[in-house]
Amino acid sequence: MGSQRHRLLTVLLAVLLLAAACGSGDDSGGDESSGTADAASSDGDAAPTTAAAQDLAAEDSEAADFAVAEEAMEDDSGVDAGEASEAAGGLFDEAVAVEEERDAEDDNRFVDYGVRPFVPTDVDPLSTFALDVDTASYSIARGWVDGGAVPPIESVRLEEYVNSFSYDYRSPADGLAVSADAGPSPFTEGNVVVRLGVQAEQVANADRPDATLTFVIDTSGSMDRSNRLELVKASLSRLVNELEPRDQIAIVTYSDGADVLLAPTSVEESDVILDAIDSLATTGSTNLEAGLQRGYDLADQAYVDGGINRVILASDGVANVGLTDPDGLAQLIRDDADRGIQLVTVGVGMGNFSDVTMEQLADQGDGFYAYVDTPAEADRLFADDLVSTLLTVAIDGKIQVEFDPSTVAEYRLLGYENRAVLDDDFRNDAVDAGELGAGHQATALYELVLADGVGAGDPLGTAQLRWEDPDTGSVVETRLELAGSVLESSWLDTSTDFRLAVTVASLAEILRDSPHRGDITLEQVRAEAGALEDEIGGGETAELWQLIDDIIALS
Repeated sequence: MGSQRHRLLTVLLAVLLLAAACGSGDDSGGDESSGTADAASSDGDAAPTTAAAQDLAAEDSEAADFAVAEEAMEDDSGVDAGEASEAAGGLFDEAVAVEEERDAEDDNRFVDYGVRPFVPTDVDPLSTFALDVDTASYSIARGWVDGGAVPPIESVRLEEYVNSFSYDYRSPADGLAVSADAGPSPFTEGNVVVRLGVQAEQVANADRPDATLTFVIDTSGSMDRSNRLELVKASLSRLVNELEPRDQIAIVTYSDGADVLLAPTSVEESDVILDAIDSLATTGSTNLEAGLQRGYDLADQAYVDGGINRVILASDGVANVGLTDPDGLAQLIRDDADRGIQLVTVGVGMGNFSDVTMEQLADQGDGFYAYVDTPAEADRLFADDLVSTLLTVAIDGKIQVEFDPSTVAEYRLLGYENRAVLDDDFRNDAVDAGELGAGHQATALYELVLADGVGAGDPLGTAQLRWEDPDTGSVVETRLELAGSVLESSWLDTSTDFRLAVTVASLAEILRDSPHRGDITLEQVRAEAGALEDEIGGGETAELWQLIDDIIALS
């Protein structure tokens, strides 16, 4: 509150000087105002050097931006003192609103969902949760580290770290399939970790239905920082080149209000689409409500029965005009999601970025949430992942694991803290769960405390998947028996995929300061990431090693 009060006092001083100067007609007032405005700007610039802090400093500078006032004071002829005073009051009110917006953003930027505890199996043998394929949390961490800071504890969602990596799961002919493997736990000696891998069917791009994509793009002033809008423009241009001529793209922009920049246009007219993307520019405040409503209205008009209908929101997640509450915004789109217009949210930027808003919108919109921090991540999402996962193959996907109390004394699910489903609601199809697109993967890790003497032939429990087939509307269940035979006694005998998933989870456990992480250290996790890079190779493991190394340097 101290820094907020300082900024507001600076603003008040500036506007009072404006009123006084306009009233007296003294030209020297222009110099005083310029000096005050410069001081306010330099106060904003004297912030820490991380990228996130630079964004916040930019906001401070903008909050005290009195360029208009300065011009008026340099040429005050014909300016009435009363008018100047009224203008000054308006500027002060606007500055207060900016500060209130900042407080709201700080309050809802991330939510700490806590860490799941160990559960005695004889008390509750069932573990039930909604499948999730979001990956934003890991990309957000990378953005913080690139900016010179360790990611906040509350930003770490373990399952999104794990799901950011690719694994070699068996692909089913249709729907979903689940597999399991297990090995020693790195957290507590004697415990084991079981990995459940859910794989959605693969559908070739040429075999999917026609797609109508309505982009809702934040063009407010906050998108002008850190190349946010420029990264979005590059991402969308990349996507256009990956789509088929039979697909359509529409574009809605929003700032103070919302406008249709591009009516639904065939990708055959790619030049028209690319010109529209290139024309995107920032201005004004952030009326996310208006953007969503206009976007969904346009998507409804362009709706293709039997096709792929998506709204894709690209934003820093901030809303400061109209409806701003994340829950309220999410409710706006619930009915449209039920009708088959699903939402993908793509977050950009740091500083005032609202993770909560983007995650809740994706959840209510039956889509997924990703975060783009680099051109390479934009390529991965828009060129490699988004096109292949546009077709939804499973609606309201849930998983329920029942552990055997005779062999499993305790268990804990790693992550999915905000994806819990009541055990009794596993077969309640009115309960919203997770949607998976073609080729999507979801990985879940359990740490188990086994009873003494458990062998390869002993049952550990069962894992059941339940989802709705979007083509037929029928509900499908599949079941996997878990036995001691999936357990490898040695860490090095486990698959590279298993070790990769558990290593990534270990990083998340450390970053979120989990009480269950044991004595494992970042140096040990870095060493394992290096061993995986030597064994697997490729960009994912090399990036993981570099990320951990950078975090160690910052710690």
